[in-house]
Amino acid sequence: MQISIPHKNSPLEHVTRAAGWSTKRAATVAFVSVIVYLLLIAYQVAPYGYNLTSLIRVGSTNPFYDPAILGDGVVVFNDPKSGGDGYDGQFYLYMIKGLLMGEDGISNPFRYQRILYPVVVYLFALGQPGLIPISMPLVNLLAISISSLLLWKLVRDFGLRPKYLFLYTLNIGFLVAVFYDVATPLCISLVVASIYFLVRERLWLASAMMALSLLTQENGAIVLAVVTGWLLAQRNLRGAIVFSCSVVPWTVWQLFLWLREGKLPFIMSGNHFRPPFAGMISYISAFEWAGDWQHMLRDASVFPMMLFVTVLLVVSVFEMKRNPQVFTLLLVVHALVGVCFNKEQIWSSTISSPARALAGVFPFLVICYAQNPSRRLLLLIVLSVLLSLMGIARILLMPSHPYFVT
Repeated sequence: MQISIPHKNSPLEHVTRAAGWSTKRAATVAFVSVIVYLLLIAYQVAPYGYNLTSLIRVGSTNPFYDPAILGDGVVVFNDPKSGGDGYDGQFYLYMIKGLLMGEDGISNPFRYQRILYPVVVYLFALGQPGLIPISMPLVNLLAISISSLLLWKLVRDFGLRPKYLFLYTLNIGFLVAVFYDVATPLCISLVVASIYFLVRERLWLASAMMALSLLTQENGAIVLAVVTGWLLAQRNLRGAIVFSCSVVPWTVWQLFLWLREGKLPFIMSGNHFRPPFAGMISYISAFEWAGDWQHMLRDASVFPMMLFVTVLLVVSVFEMKRNPQVFTLLLVVHALVGVCFNKEQIWSSTISSPARALAGVFPFLVICYAQNPSRRLLLLIVLSVLLSLMGIARILLMPSHPYFVT
């Protein structure tokens, strides 16, 4: 098996280095992370009477807004200039009500392709509408916690301190997604699970986890493509075939939606890419310091993410030349995707869209730094910490929006 986490020293030396860092400490990191999220969630929902439906971000000015299926007690944002369009969490709510509860839902195959998160939320809610608002963040927090322990098992033999897991559990992508009730944490957690089984040569389990990730959100497609290509380059034909089988359930679901709705969902995704750095340059050239300070900070929040992506590209290319391996290549490809994001759908959406789209960077950054704690990778670690702090500050400074309760 050519996908592995190679050790630089002997196994005995690694056991000695890892002896002082128990799984209990890693579990403590996961627990503390959950506490941080719960405290921030409480702070975030306080302006809305501690109503957890405010995290779903239902917007009355969104074209898909349907008050008939919301039910009572749902926070709805109604100012088109301040949150009135809502966010993606509302589509998961509509999917649960429409596909799983038999109510009239929205006709949007693009949204329906991300089916796993609403299914898991529905199961956690025991099919009860009143439990959906608490199940949505609960699913994400459980996914983050469990996958952080799997990530720890991948890196613990290098003597990496468990505190580095905070880079994963509190990464900027998760700090956006958890507070919008969207599927990114579950998707990336399944990617981590897939890599965990892949390293242990449990190919079919790895493929199954990747299949579930693809049915959750598109982020896993980068990992699927890179790992399959790596296995082929290493002449591991069986591994490449088995791992690429993860695309079969996704393909079947796409065809089902096509027959049901008359449109292929992945085609509806649109073109979010431009030539390298064109989207960044376009956004920067059109940027204006206007409005109140909160809106200016919101619009400028993408600049640290742009810096991170640019540094990620440079550092990962250098690291790939020095130590070519699949996890470094995953950093390179994520960076290439990031510098090709367009202005219209990604950078103009402030930090929320690029952070969610590149959340898959952080588990592989932890793995690469565990293997090779170079100064270049340390720079990425520092930038990741700053992004996380910015994500927390964003939550604390985020203004409340006009709303009503159904």
